[in-house]
Amino acid sequence: MRTEPIHINGLAGPVVVATQTLGAAKIVVGEQNATRTRRNRYLLPAADGTLVDAKLSSGLFDPWPSIDIAGVKHRTGPRIPVLLQILIALPFLLVLAGGGLIGGLIGGTAMVINIAIARGRQSTPVKALLMLCVLGAFLLVLGIIGALLQ
Repeated sequence: MRTEPIHINGLAGPVVVATQTLGAAKIVVGEQNATRTRRNRYLLPAADGTLVDAKLSSGLFDPWPSIDIAGVKHRTGPRIPVLLQILIALPFLLVLAGGGLIGGLIGGTAMVINIAIARGRQSTPVKALLMLCVLGAFLLVLGIIGALLQ
């Protein structure tokens, strides 16, 4: 997933963050790739030719990462409504309902799908409906697995 370009004062150009489900994110400032120094830490090219230390952070229920430069957080995407944050988190309850590994795998997969839906361009009601459908489908799968294991 690539974010829309954002402008941060003092940097050499617009910032785009490309995140992956697995692996490190890549940050591009203008036409230059940022250098990853360690986990979630990057050196971003500044307008004056120097490098600026930045930290990339993301919340569990927020689909868009933030870039922290000198204590100032810059969001890379729009804020999502609380309702969607709750719907992203609901599949986590499948871990409790599923009782362990199977519930964890199913709940984790449903959360990843819901995060992808939250990043989409649909309206909030459409996103909520899609997330509820994902939750219902995964509850159905969990119920079928439970019935087969008994």
